[in-house]
Amino acid sequence: MSSDSSLLIEILAVIAFSTLFSLGGGNGQLAIIQDHWVDPGLLSPALFAWAYAIGNFVPGPKCSFVAGIGYFLAGFPGAIACLIGISIPTVFGASLAAHWHDNLKQYVALFMPASGFVIAGMMLTAGTGLARNISIDPLEYVLVGLVVLGVWLKRWDPGVVVLGSAGLGVLVYVSS
Repeated sequence: MSSDSSLLIEILAVIAFSTLFSLGGGNGQLAIIQDHWVDPGLLSPALFAWAYAIGNFVPGPKCSFVAGIGYFLAGFPGAIACLIGISIPTVFGASLAAHWHDNLKQYVALFMPASGFVIAGMMLTAGTGLARNISIDPLEYVLVGLVVLGVWLKRWDPGVVVLGSAGLGVLVYVSS
């Protein structure tokens, strides 16, 4: 088996496994993907963050960012492997849940409140791992605080804020 095929099978398997931790969206996948590909240096933190930001910005499910992860790891075949990896557990899980809907209601009601804490912990782990590599100036903290206040108090459109931030990031990158 070639190394390209092995990488695609690895991508499919890791994404399928991480999908099992993604109740209500793709956030449960963040820590697993980061632990498997970002921390060892196979995927840069910048590409990981970029894929996550774009995945949350485009229409569709929150887990769409994994297609970007697959693309950055192995090109278009990697993106397809990620989409298949998401689909397999989702299709089987949804089929089982639909089949056993009435029997599972009481268990889902017990499980859902706790799952939010698990997913929040995984997101915190992923965010902390990305933030360790970033050096932030005090002025940047002030700017982030002003943007947060603008979104909260002035009801700025978050889409416009993300596009503006991406544009500013491109300008800073090009000028340096």
